[in-house]
This record gives sequence, structure tokens and C-alpha cells, in this order.
Amino acid sequence: MNTKLVFWTAFNSYQSPKLLRGRRDGAVHPVRTPEWTKRRVELFTRFNLPSILGQTHEDFLYVVLLDPKLRQLTEPILPAAVDPRIIYCYEDGPILAQLREYDELVLALIDSDDMYAKTAGASMMACPAPWMYFKIGYAYDNKAGKLFNYSTIKTGPFFARRINPRNLPRFDRDKRNPTHVAVADHKPCELAPRQFCVVIHDRNTSSHSAMRHILKNQGICDLDILKSEFGCQREIR
Repeated sequence: MNTKLVFWTAFNSYQSPKLLRGRRDGAVHPVRTPEWTKRRVELFTRFNLPSILGQTHEDFLYVVLLDPKLRQLTEPILPAAVDPRIIYCYEDGPILAQLREYDELVLALIDSDDMYAKTAGASMMACPAPWMYFKIGYAYDNKAGKLFNYSTIKTGPFFARRINPRNLPRFDRDKRNPTHVAVADHKPCELAPRQFCVVIHDRNTSSHSAMRHILKNQGICDLDILKSEFGCQREIR
């Protein structure tokens, strides 16, 4: 069987209503502003992208889903897709057609500001289960410069599934299907620990939730792990 590992992320696509709390009616959503977009590109470039391109399992694609309505905002400032495995996707049709050349996909979600360890892709490919997830990993507090142990709440955002690409009608830019929590209903196989890292930064809703969980339950780790296991070469705050 011809199986392809496909990482995917919905970059700046989901406009969470939580980010509009306390703002006046008709306010521009932060996701649609140059300031927000520039910051997300910085995080993507310095944390997320190096972790994917550094995978020990090198036969993969990385599909970066982008909102076509925001193309003029994102396209000029995204890093050049020099590596042919990176696919910036504003329209689903062409990439879905390409993926249907394979018998099976291992479809792995990651948020565009988070990281997978170099061995994560190989772990997914080696697992025969239809659904799989990572429960134990790390979280990096970008402001404080500290790395924590981290246990996801239920399945969290680090999961993958095996799927026939002909059964994939579209990509889910809102990341609502399945939701992170709903993955648990599929009884996913838990993969080896320490293969993901949540990056906590700025003032977004997911960072607040992760921070509360970390400070309550977890311990601090050696920062060198970011470079040795995730390929992160430098910090930004």
C-alpha cells in the first residue's frame, strides 16, 4: 500500500469568537489584521516550520491551509516554500487531487505555532492504528523562556488518523471536525511521549488555558531539548 504522511495546519484561518470578547460591535477580528498575521508568521517560521522540516521520516507533505479571503495579507510575508514538501493551500482542489494519487494518508494535525519532535512522523507511520495521538509532551513559555512537561487535556491538538484520500472531500480550516476532544471517541492509540511541544505566547485563548494547566501540574525541563529534539534554533519573545 502506498501510504503518505501529511502534516497539516490551518494557518490564521479560524476566527475564534473568544478573541472578540470585550470589543465593540463591528470590530475587525484580530486574525484579519496585519499585526496579528505578522506575529503568527514569526511563530510559524521560527518554531513550527523547522520542527516539521527536521523530521527523521522525510517522505511527507506539509499542507498549510490559508484563507483565500486573506491572501493579500498572508502571501507576501509567509516564508518562501523552497522545500517542495511545503504546500501553501488557498484552494483545496489541486492538493486534494494530488493526495488522491496515494492509497492511504496518515493525516497529522498541528497548530501553526506548535512543534512536533523530529521523531514524531516516524512514530505515526509505524503505528498501524486508524487513530493515534500524543498525550505527554512539552510546553514552552516563550515570554518566560521556560520549558515545562505537559500532559494534554484529553487528546489535545496532537493527533493523526489513517484515511483513504478519496474519503477526504475538503480540508477543515476551522479544525472543528473532528474536534480535539472528539478524537477520544475513536479510542486512539497513545504514541510514545515527549514528541510535541505547545508554544505559549502573547494573549491568545489556547495559551491561557495551557498556562493554567502547566503551572498547576507540571515541572520544568532543560531548554536544550528545544534544539536537540525539535530543531528550534533560537528563541523569540
